[in-house]
Amino acid sequence: MPEATFVSAEPLFRSDRFDLMRETFATSDGPVVRPVIHHPGAVALLAQPDERSLVLVRQYRYPIRRWTLEIPAGTRVVGEAPEVTAARELREEAGYTAARISEVSRFFPAVGVSDEEMILYRAEGLSEVPAAPEHGELVAREIVALDRLQRLITTGELCDAKTLIALAMLGLRLSGSRA
Repeated sequence: MPEATFVSAEPLFRSDRFDLMRETFATSDGPVVRPVIHHPGAVALLAQPDERSLVLVRQYRYPIRRWTLEIPAGTRVVGEAPEVTAARELREEAGYTAARISEVSRFFPAVGVSDEEMILYRAEGLSEVPAAPEHGELVAREIVALDRLQRLITTGELCDAKTLIALAMLGLRLSGSRA
């Protein structure tokens, strides 16, 4: 199989959340230039206050200019252990702490444009605490019965990749999505 060898990177945009680079690779087809988003990674949480419900957050997502319903999640801070990020995001977004947070899976949500790695955790032994969203983070916790999730997928309220992947890992059959 032909290989690609990294040659160089030129910064196009830098922020506290990600960097956008123009990267050049040497290939058997000649030089290839691609825009690449370098991201510190993120975490997401499956949190169930009981066996018949799931903690979701209703959040305004600026890039798509609409409200979505998602599992709690957030971007890692460089140098912060992912378990610490998971505990922080659960508290900030959903207003819960967990007695145990255990890793379920890792995946790359957008390999064609980004190196972001998402780590999915299960949060168990939940206790309510005051939520503390960051500035500009429009978010509110919703406890949703598992038997309502399919309808929320069908209506497009549950539409982001991390939540759909997490629900599939939870063992829910996903069909009829219109997103």
